[in-house]
Amino acid sequence: MDKKANIDEDRIVSYFHDRSDKKEELPLYLTETNDYRETEKIFSLRKYIMFFHKLSPEDQLWHRINKQINPPTLFRAWFKYAAIIILSFVCGALLVYFSGTDRAETKLASISSPRGQITSLTLFDGSVVWLNSGSTLKYSSDFNKDKRDVYVEGEAYFEVTHDEKKPFIVHMGNSLIKVYGTRFNVKDYPESEYIEAVLIEGKIEFSANKRSVLLKPNERVVFSPGKGTIVKDSIDVEKVSAWKRGKYYYDDEKLSTIIEQLQRWYDMEFIFNEKELSPYSFTGVINREKSVEYNLKLIELTNKINVEFEKDKIIITKK
Repeated sequence: MDKKANIDEDRIVSYFHDRSDKKEELPLYLTETNDYRETEKIFSLRKYIMFFHKLSPEDQLWHRINKQINPPTLFRAWFKYAAIIILSFVCGALLVYFSGTDRAETKLASISSPRGQITSLTLFDGSVVWLNSGSTLKYSSDFNKDKRDVYVEGEAYFEVTHDEKKPFIVHMGNSLIKVYGTRFNVKDYPESEYIEAVLIEGKIEFSANKRSVLLKPNERVVFSPGKGTIVKDSIDVEKVSAWKRGKYYYDDEKLSTIIEQLQRWYDMEFIFNEKELSPYSFTGVINREKSVEYNLKLIELTNKINVEFEKDKIIITKK
């Protein structure tokens, strides 16, 4: 689809979305398109959208709406614009239930937090998730029906709504976490050598390599897929979850790991040799509200490294 077609579609949707008395009229050529006619029908069903925020059972809800939707073309158009209409109720949730695919199949919806941003969303069961920069959350089309499974790549903070009848499971690589209504933080970036889970409140069960570990508040579990080891220890949970507020606390952390986090937070390219920097570590606080130059200067003062800024990249070498 070309750029002009996208602009025309946006204008049509914006026109129907605008409830003011002085909204701009559309050109005649747009009012004679199929997109206009289909969108007009969709917005005539707007009152039924109010059912979504009540979180009715899926089958019952679908039965109500399906009576109003008959032509297959209209059905497809509904999926095209529904997310725009319902975004204020549940962020991203309808991408799962109405993904434009056969509802008999289980499909995964994907929500990503772009580099340089931290994203918060609410799932259909009321659970709240924060995604760190460069992180992705996936969940299936039957989420909150009989079970609640999500898949994480990167770093995420969860506040899970308790429901004994519907287990909440977090999948990370070859490991998973069974949740019992709680607050916790997980980390599993593709370039990382380990998977980490930290419990802040409640109870979780971490499983990997046919082993399971129960965590109590203020405990962390670190799983190394390469070594096959699972280690549990105590940790300051407030520092672990501080990234939601734009801060990262490091305690003798590998410099290469910190640089990778800075790349995600500032959406900039860093050029460095991981082996060359492997002997170096950093203990301190990185503040996202500060400039990348400021944070790199802190690291530069405590490590034997040089930092050079070019137009679109940052080069880090040892002294």
